[in-house]
Amino acid sequence: MSEPMSPQQGAAMQAAGMVMTPFNPVTGAAMIAAGTVSGHQTFEIQPEQLPRVLAGLDEVRGKYVEAQRLAVQLSAVTPPFADDTTVAAFKKIRERAQGGEGCLYDTAQGMIDWVDGFKAAVQKAIEDHQRIDDENRMA
Repeated sequence: MSEPMSPQQGAAMQAAGMVMTPFNPVTGAAMIAAGTVSGHQTFEIQPEQLPRVLAGLDEVRGKYVEAQRLAVQLSAVTPPFADDTTVAAFKKIRERAQGGEGCLYDTAQGMIDWVDGFKAAVQKAIEDHQRIDDENRMA
C-alpha cells in the first residue's frame, strides 16, 4: 500500500510535470487533492474559477504572513510592570507567539506551506487545462 503524500509533495510532483491534473469527466472541474485536518480531500474547481482561486490564495497567504509578523512583535513585548505575575504572563504570551511547538509563528508557517502547495496545484491545473484546450483546438 502506498503512503499518503503531503500537499507539498503532490504539488512538487505536479509542478515538475510528473502528474497531470485530473479533470472530472462529467463536470470538467479540475480535481485538486490536498491534505486537510480531516484527511486527504479532493477539491473540484471549475476551470474558469481557477485564476480567481489562485488570487484568493495569494490573499490568504498574505494573512498568514501578517500573523507571523504579529507573532514576532508579540515575542518582543516587554511587560509594563516588573511584578512576578505580570512578568510570568508576558513570558507565556511570548512563548505562545514564537516559542516552540504549537506557537503562532510555526502554525502560520505550516499554513503558508499548505497554501503554497495548494497554489502550485491550482497553477498546474490552469496550465494543464490550457494545454488540453490547445491540443483540442489543434485536433
